[in-house]
This record gives sequence, structure tokens and C-alpha cells, in this order.
Amino acid sequence: MGWTCTNKPKGMSIREFFEREFNYTRDDGRYGKILDCAVVNLRTAYIAYEIGDVQGKREVTAIVCALSFSPNSYYNFCYKDMSESMGPYYYDCPERILKMLTPTDHEWAREWREKCWERIRAKKTRPKLKRGMIIKFADSIVFKSRRQEDTFRVEDPRRLIFSDRWGKRYKLRRDTLDWEFQVLEDFPPEREIAVSV
Repeated sequence: MGWTCTNKPKGMSIREFFEREFNYTRDDGRYGKILDCAVVNLRTAYIAYEIGDVQGKREVTAIVCALSFSPNSYYNFCYKDMSESMGPYYYDCPERILKMLTPTDHEWAREWREKCWERIRAKKTRPKLKRGMIIKFADSIVFKSRRQEDTFRVEDPRRLIFSDRWGKRYKLRRDTLDWEFQVLEDFPPEREIAVSV
């Protein structure tokens, strides 16, 4: 599916919006309803969605919605919804949503769930950031200035302020910490650092 752009009334939460869009009850007793909705980094919504009928059959599946906002437009809210069986490339689904899902035989849905669980396990084993800690990302971070850095000193772990070996400070996005990194004793020797032009 493509993107849907519409007006989300001011003050309406993202969960309320999706409940209005996705919840339904049919005359034959079949229904669909949102059980929980988690928004991660204002970029992705993860929904535990129950489908059932009056005979008591029920299934809880995941819906993943990529999000985009245009506050100065009438069409101020855009989303792209994908079921887990489509194998979406978004894997930061919270544990509480994953625990609500019922078992599935769909191969892509199972793969998607496992990748989400892998990310959760990795986060739990990752060291907690502390002031003064030096971390090296597996991949360099490319900034708007085209400067690339992969090794930083933690200046303020709460506000995500970091500095490079020369003292230049950066504010990293929270989702950057989902990237693979390791803790170092000190900055690596300068010859090991690739300096971009």
C-alpha cells in the first residue's frame, strides 16, 4: 500500500486516530479493534490489532504504520500501514506489543517478529551510557555537513550530547542508539580514523 494523507484533528492522539480508522464491527459479528498502540520516535506506530467473531475466534496481529507530519498543511498527517505478514522493514516494535500477538504460521510475520525480538535482546545487553564513556559505532554517522564520525565521548547521556576526539559536540537522535556500538577504553589512534572531506 502507498501513503494515506489526511487531516488529524488537533488534540487527537495517534491511537485515537487509528482507532477511528481501523476499528470496525460488522452485522455478522466479525470485528477488528486496536488493543494497544505504541509510537516510536514519532516515525512509526506499532499496533496490536485483534480480529474476531461472535463464536469466540480471535487473532491478534501487528500493524506497522510509518508516520509523517506536515503541521502547516490541511493534510497534516500521513501514514503507510503494513501488516506484519508483509514483512515491513521496521523492527523497533516494543516488547509489550509483541507479547500481545497470537501465534502465526505466516513465514514473513514470524521473521519480522524474530527481528524485533533480536533488537529487544540487543538493547537489553547493551551497556548503559554514562558521562565520559567512549563508544564506537559499527557504521559511521554521516551529518548534514557531510562530516562522518563513528567514535564519540558521551557528554550528557540524558540529552544525548556527544563529542568527537577534537571536542566538537553533536546531539544524536535517540534511534541512533539502536545502531550497533561498542565501548572503548579511549579514542583509537588517529591513523585509524577515516577523515571525510
